[in-house]
Amino acid sequence: MTQPSAMTAPIPTQPADIQSIVRIDNMSKSYGDPDHRTEVLRGVNLTLMPGEKASLIGPSGSGKSTLLSLVAGLLRPDEGTIAIDAVAISDLDDRACARLRANRIGIALQADNLIPFLTARENVQLAISFGSGGSKRSARTKALSLLERFGVAHRATHVPRHLSGGEAQRVALAVSVANEPALLLADEIVAQLDGKTAGQVVDEVMEADFAVLFVTHDAAIADLAETRYALVDQGVHAR
Repeated sequence: MTQPSAMTAPIPTQPADIQSIVRIDNMSKSYGDPDHRTEVLRGVNLTLMPGEKASLIGPSGSGKSTLLSLVAGLLRPDEGTIAIDAVAISDLDDRACARLRANRIGIALQADNLIPFLTARENVQLAISFGSGGSKRSARTKALSLLERFGVAHRATHVPRHLSGGEAQRVALAVSVANEPALLLADEIVAQLDGKTAGQVVDEVMEADFAVLFVTHDAAIADLAETRYALVDQGVHAR
């Protein structure tokens, strides 16, 4: 793994009249009880515009996955604000956050999030039903198209335990974009893929219309993004 060097470049801010898909202002997060707090993120500022592709690298355990969970509204910051479409997540209750994720955010985590008793196609169809919906027939067609897009349509009728790690990872990615999100948050989405397949998946994601913030340990993959960040000493810095 390539370790990021110390960064000094400030993260550029966007004019107030341009609406970002993600805006993080002076955000901090720690874990533990009041007497034994471990600070993970401190004073994080980051702006992501619609359609922008951004990567994030950093040492293992530096807080990269925590940052994605905060942007998704799965965790709440201790200080500062995180806004999606100019709406502060802290202003939303859990139900509203879940609705925001269903309508605007796709999440692809390291551990696959597939329902074990559903086939690959059924997992994607279920995700479609949480979004725009449509008829069962159209959802089936769209699910197969998404599986084809990520090279696993031939495994459509297989349940997760019959998929390889890389196949399950690609099905999970198809699930994460089934709601046609404005933003994809991805954590090591190609970690279990061979070089050729990883390249195809990254190309597919990079050519999509939605904005992307993805975490990776692979500096070469990170460098494919138009905007590149590193998480160093609890802060996010431009690379």
